[in-house]
Amino acid sequence: MALKRILRYLKGTKSHGIKYSSSHGNNNDLFHGFFHGFADAAYANTDDYKSMAGYVFIAAGGAITWRSKRQMFTALSTTEAKYVTLSEAAREAYWLRNLYKELGIKQESPTTIKGDNNGSISMARNP
Repeated sequence: MALKRILRYLKGTKSHGIKYSSSHGNNNDLFHGFFHGFADAAYANTDDYKSMAGYVFIAAGGAITWRSKRQMFTALSTTEAKYVTLSEAAREAYWLRNLYKELGIKQESPTTIKGDNNGSISMARNP
């Protein structure tokens, strides 16, 4: 049954994909080292009170890396769940910056990671 479900999904989504564009953003930002991210968490939205968290990094108008998973701990607040997610996204940004550097692509400006919780953003700016 699972295999049939996967095959039906693949058949129905074969025209979907990620489209990268050299005209999106700063003069082919994929190859000039520009990327940015978004991070978010849904606080304690499951039966076990674990938060769902995720992030995505965008370059040239398309996703270059992303992650979505249930957090391994029980957060005591929305701010805590989102702060941990921002931290995970920052680690991914650090990894991406090093990857770009190894490929000879230097990112001149700081990497922007956008979040939607004032408390977690304040904590990230001034721990």
